Amino acid sequence: MKVQFILCEILSPTELRNWLLFFIAVIGGYITIKTFINSTKQRRIDNTFRTLDFLRRHIGATQILTFIELFHANNELIGVKYNEFKLPDGRVDTIEYMFSEGGCGNGDIHNMVELFNLISPTLNNLESGIIWYEYGQIMDKIYNWTSYLENETSKEEKSQPGFYSDFNKYMKRNWEKKLFVPKKYYTYAE
Repeated sequence: MKVQFILCEILSPTELRNWLLFFIAVIGGYITIKTFINSTKQRRIDNTFRTLDFLRRHIGATQILTFIELFHANNELIGVKYNEFKLPDGRVDTIEYMFSEGGCGNGDIHNMVELFNLISPTLNNLESGIIWYEYGQIMDKIYNWTSYLENETSKEEKSQPGFYSDFNKYMKRNWEKKLFVPKKYYTYAE
């Protein structure tokens, strides 16, 4: 009773009501901001899994097998140069020829590069660690190949962006961050 009397003496009923409304508004604002942040995180995760589903539908087992074959054929431990592929049938191809018609990539690597190039501008808005876990080894090795091509192109050709330009921009900005992020290994050097 004494506390109520002191409050009534200090604050008029109108002031008390205004302070209560203020505190309720602050609590409501906090809840609204928290809900917005959580829904944004959830949308980001949903979009990440949609993108991952898109990649899984467009990168099939044959394309992954082609990558594995080329990964082994490009292994410098077997005595090939950095830009060469020594294929199991004895044929030797280069990175430049891999992306051309009838090259050792069989169009599969080119398709994967185009898919990664397509999603690269949006990867910073997604949980890229999830996508990196699934396709990190492929993206890393393909970046090695496309950066080699980028470095070998002439100044005239550089004025026109290649089919991998967005992918290379993303990888240049994020490659060091992704070095020690876990990723699924499709194959190991033999």
